[in-house]
Amino acid sequence: MIRVTTNGTLRGYRANLTRSSSTLNNARDKVLTQSNYTSYAEDPAAATQAFRLRRAFSRVSSQLESTGSLYSKLSSACDALNSIKGSLADGQAKISALAGLDDSTAAGRQPLGQVIGSAADSIVQILNSRYGSSFIFGGKDALGDAPFKMEEISGQRVLTYRGVPVDAAEGSDDYKQLQAMAKEESFVDIGSGLTEEGGKLIPTSAFNGALSGLSFVGYGVDEDGDPKNMASIMQKLSDIFGRCDPNTGAWASQQDREDANRLTNKLTGSIDEITNQWTALDGRTTYLKTSTSRLSLLATNLNEQILDIEQVDLASAITDFSWAQYCYNAALKVGNGILSQSLIDYMN
Repeated sequence: MIRVTTNGTLRGYRANLTRSSSTLNNARDKVLTQSNYTSYAEDPAAATQAFRLRRAFSRVSSQLESTGSLYSKLSSACDALNSIKGSLADGQAKISALAGLDDSTAAGRQPLGQVIGSAADSIVQILNSRYGSSFIFGGKDALGDAPFKMEEISGQRVLTYRGVPVDAAEGSDDYKQLQAMAKEESFVDIGSGLTEEGGKLIPTSAFNGALSGLSFVGYGVDEDGDPKNMASIMQKLSDIFGRCDPNTGAWASQQDREDANRLTNKLTGSIDEITNQWTALDGRTTYLKTSTSRLSLLATNLNEQILDIEQVDLASAITDFSWAQYCYNAALKVGNGILSQSLIDYMN
């Protein structure tokens, strides 16, 4: 026969009551926090897996933010180039230039030259468009001053890019600067497996987000000494038409007439080139849109995996809490029958 002492019963009861109270508190915390664990020690395996998923989610979220911002920037650039090649270059400058070459409308050559000059100024303004606090077509130096400017140099209006005349002769120091600025790169991680080799970034593993306006509207001069830049071509046409007789529209010289014909043909070629550039940029923008959708889906999947590990099943947690509360209340009622009476009880 085993003799159960009163002290032994009380010790066992207190231990069980403490355990019931702890179980009730843990169940209550799960309902309130809706979390499977509140410390790493409670479930090391789940906590480790959740940490890895959260690290991946943080990286994907950063890539998604960068890709979304870059997509908006390139979309704005596409809209800007579409305006340049459409309503300004093809719609105003080219039509005005062709009308100016026609002798039947010779009297309007000076006003037509003003239209072409205004279109050139508008192109410069569009090329200085901002996205947020940075210039879209500013290359790597997108936070400095406006990249394109029409400046008066030696009595002529000259287009410059970051202080360098865009109509620089090939081989000159200015041309080398322009060439370097047109090829500037600024890589962004868009989730394509950013990798390095020999301490250098592999270009195909990232996305070049630098947009240099020079690569879209051209720079330098051709074999005839004519500018390759669209705005510069339009400005020269404007100057030629501006020298025509205001009443009859007669050319200031035979050379001006030949220059106007030649530059108008080159303006057409320049429009074709910017159209090609716009098409290529639109393709890059579409790629970014696809990457944004892919990263967004990946972030959603990672978040669901994190919730599956960390978030408690609320219905199950509430059931466990109700049962723990029932057990705790039952333990309190049992205690009323086994706890010895105190001196106060005898006095009553």
